[in-house]
Amino acid sequence: MQNAGHRQALPGSRRIRTGPRTQLACINCKERKLKVAFLEDLLRKARQENTTPPVAASRTEDTPSGSSPEVSETKDDDDDDDVSALSSKVALLGMTADGEARHYLGPSSIFSFSHVIHASLRQPFPGNHLESLNDYQDDTAAAPSPCFLPDYELGISLSNAYFENIHPHYPFLYEPTFRRWEDTLVRPSNTIGELDSDPAPLFFVNMVYAVGALLVSNSGSLPQQLYASAQFYIGDILSRNNLEAIQAILCYSMYSLRSSRGPSIWKLSGIALRQCIELGYHRSVNPFGSKTGTLRLEMRKRAFWCTFGIDCYAATILGRPLGIPLQEVDAEFPLDIDDSNITETDILVEPRSPNSAFSTTMSTALHVFRLRKIWARLHASLYSDKYNMDNTTHDDRIPLFRAEIDAWLASTPPIPPRTGAALSILATQDWYDLSHSETIIMLYRGRLIDHLGGASDDLFLQCARAAESICLKNRRLYVAKPVNCTWGTLHVIFSAGLTYLHCLWTSAAVRHRTSLNEMSSTLTSCTMVLAVIAERFKGAAPYRDIFEALCTRTKEMMVDGGGEQLGVQISTMDPCYVMPGRFTQWMAEISDVGIPDTVDSLLAGLVSDCVTYEGIGELI
Repeated sequence: MQNAGHRQALPGSRRIRTGPRTQLACINCKERKLKVAFLEDLLRKARQENTTPPVAASRTEDTPSGSSPEVSETKDDDDDDDVSALSSKVALLGMTADGEARHYLGPSSIFSFSHVIHASLRQPFPGNHLESLNDYQDDTAAAPSPCFLPDYELGISLSNAYFENIHPHYPFLYEPTFRRWEDTLVRPSNTIGELDSDPAPLFFVNMVYAVGALLVSNSGSLPQQLYASAQFYIGDILSRNNLEAIQAILCYSMYSLRSSRGPSIWKLSGIALRQCIELGYHRSVNPFGSKTGTLRLEMRKRAFWCTFGIDCYAATILGRPLGIPLQEVDAEFPLDIDDSNITETDILVEPRSPNSAFSTTMSTALHVFRLRKIWARLHASLYSDKYNMDNTTHDDRIPLFRAEIDAWLASTPPIPPRTGAALSILATQDWYDLSHSETIIMLYRGRLIDHLGGASDDLFLQCARAAESICLKNRRLYVAKPVNCTWGTLHVIFSAGLTYLHCLWTSAAVRHRTSLNEMSSTLTSCTMVLAVIAERFKGAAPYRDIFEALCTRTKEMMVDGGGEQLGVQISTMDPCYVMPGRFTQWMAEISDVGIPDTVDSLLAGLVSDCVTYEGIGELI
């Protein structure tokens, strides 16, 4: 706990009136007051009765009493309207014409925020189970209480963990500004001072510390407590409808990506992307002759491409449409340059060249952005345009994508230097290798399950090897080590395992070239990772159970001589075949969590193959 001289500001501090009421009662102020009143009411309803916000910092004796910190504007006594009336007024504001209340329209409107974002962000146990494993937690567990910012040494270790392991992939924050905020808020010799009137520093420091605490070992409930503390400051930031609002939403995305709890990544990335589009961040800044400062321009590019990348990732693994078509995007990539070499108005050094032997704080992120662009084009070309594409066109596109994917891996930049050990796979070479294998499977999976595609033996072999690599690497990375599992983690390992099984069942060439030892090692690795995930999150149990059953039947098939007498293939499966009860139950549970069409097709085909194989009665 931080000492009394450096505690966080009280969220409910009242603003000192600076002039007559008539001077403040303009239209914009009334709209702002209505907005804040509604958000504060939602906050009161979301808090548990026994939850107490962090206490205001004790001021030093020479600090003027009139400079008490304010983090949100409170409503006057005569503005305590009924909650239902407020809701109705806010809804009407959101539905008026653009010229009448433009600030409240679209994804930035108070109606949208209150019903889509604000309530979701404040939930310690989110209710959307399509993108995470959160619904399968113990919902009776008490919500964590907010806490003070940690002491300086611990705080620095948490922020270092964030900036060395997360920031290289998602550089939507400007580290020099954050370090200034951190120094002011946490260093023992400082007082809050000039930051009192702005809730942004308190929000971002709490959120960065929360994500950093997820990375370090033995942090206990600290991540959840810091996350809860940040909630007191989010309302004002979201209402700004600017770069800071997008950065705040991205902070929540970072928390959800690393935690088993947190808001839906799918929803967060969608809202952040809409805000980027509303502000024009998806378009090139050059044609408009923008007078925005150099740093601001760079940060808007970073915010957009981070948002686009997260949305593309979520859309692809969930089998959903992209938030924005790539042809609508002409925003430039950010410069490949360290944060320390950018000022408000100038670039201090030449950006890094593509083939340089060193890397900057942006080099990794830029390479990730390039991969997400490949994913977006692959998604649009091979999965979204299937009705306008024959087999010949499909086959012509695949080699071009494969060459681009291989070139991407070959041009991987050096891993940035760090002061400590890597705390996340994002900060290692393994991430590039796993992403390359995952992209190969994504490229070929449509052909693997195409009943009329006639996939070649070489294609099956490439997919089997890519899936094998994912299973083995994930075992080495996650088994017997702390792992923060999300729906995406589960999807990657489960879909890789299914792809490997599918190749064994469908391709004689794969069966002939795969030894029993190789098969056993790969399937055991995948099963172990799924078991580790299921131990922590019961929602993953059906994934583990059905995969173990499929592995058992596959091993029997291989031991029996490679399945040369298989009487059933996916391409000839009777669509009316009814699966036995246990498989039906597992499939239903997995479908409840959410599964992309391609993985669903693989799973259904594998189950059908297994249950019709000789000796199935023993399994069921």
